[in-house]
Amino acid sequence: MSHMPMRDRVRIEATIRSNFTRAPVLAIGDSITYEAAPGHLCGARVFNAAVPGDRLSDLLAEAPDFAVRLAPERVVIAIGINDSLPPHPDIAQWADDYRTLVALFAGRDLVLVEINPVDPRISSFVTQLDQDFIQRANAVIRDIAAETGAHVVPAPREVITRDGLHPTPAGAALWRARLSEAACSVKVAR
Repeated sequence: MSHMPMRDRVRIEATIRSNFTRAPVLAIGDSITYEAAPGHLCGARVFNAAVPGDRLSDLLAEAPDFAVRLAPERVVIAIGINDSLPPHPDIAQWADDYRTLVALFAGRDLVLVEINPVDPRISSFVTQLDQDFIQRANAVIRDIAAETGAHVVPAPREVITRDGLHPTPAGAALWRARLSEAACSVKVAR
């Protein structure tokens, strides 16, 4: 597997590891989740199935297997930054797909993570990301969280990154802290 592209290798490794875990929390997402997801959340082990470069359409393809195989009690969904690259999907289609993904985990404790802002001063790469799409996608995430009773992790005003997008170790620690604050709070019955 060493000559395989990293994205494919990470996906295969997650699929294999998923056969041997009993972690009650599933984290799915992209490179930010892959790098920053905690080992434990609210005192429970986390299985990190995030794949760098994934888009929402990739999660829709993989998530049904994880939903059945792992039967997680809690699911963290942190996806969307790669969808803001051109050509990105229509926001209405993206919203429908996000709802479909969330529905796969109906009855689970859901944690929906808004898309982090980017810092275009650091890298020209991030100037390719559609900021308007990110704002509209975050509004969709908030709406779906309100509709489903899911926890929502709001995007911070700014992030600490190494390249304008991916968090530094300090930025990852802040991502985990925001995740814990939102996910581990006491919720009113749905």
